[in-house]
Amino acid sequence: MSVQRSFYKDRIYPLIFMLITTVVCILLTSGLHLYTLDRAQANELSFTRRAILEAADLPFTNTTEGIERAYHEQITEMDGYYTASGSFGTRYIIPLEGPGLWGTISIMVGLGEDLQTFSGVAIVSQNETPGLGARIEEKWFTAQFKGKRAPFIMVEEGTASASQEVDAITGATRTSEYFKNLTARVPAEAQRIIRGE
Repeated sequence: MSVQRSFYKDRIYPLIFMLITTVVCILLTSGLHLYTLDRAQANELSFTRRAILEAADLPFTNTTEGIERAYHEQITEMDGYYTASGSFGTRYIIPLEGPGLWGTISIMVGLGEDLQTFSGVAIVSQNETPGLGARIEEKWFTAQFKGKRAPFIMVEEGTASASQEVDAITGATRTSEYFKNLTARVPAEAQRIIRGE
């Protein structure tokens, strides 16, 4: 009798305990995911809309309400791209993805009416090394593309002076090269997406 009791105590009860614990944890995690799903999707949409506004170089208040107001007042959604019109004329904003060092880099690129001159670049998502390649999200890096045309020449950080030169990120040479390659595709992709060429 004690052998059977020992078998249940040592083998079966721990399995039942682990099963119950696992089910409870799964239910809690699933419930939390479902409870926060709408908020997470709203935040993701707001982040994307902010990137579109930044790429178009449009003014907005950096709050959820400010982003939504500016987006709805100034951006028109087209088939695969966005437009913004104003005293500056028309700006086209296209989404673009390409490989990075550790994963996909997703960006929004704003272009002038010539579909060549950048009005801005904004990072939507990236998986680069924090403190190195992830610095592509920093304002100083993305701001240097404004008013320039691809293809770009990456130079040592702090030395860009010519119209097609942009500062690479020190310690993130490969990420800088991947980003340069991604932006080099912009004019052709813009012609394809917007003009259907």
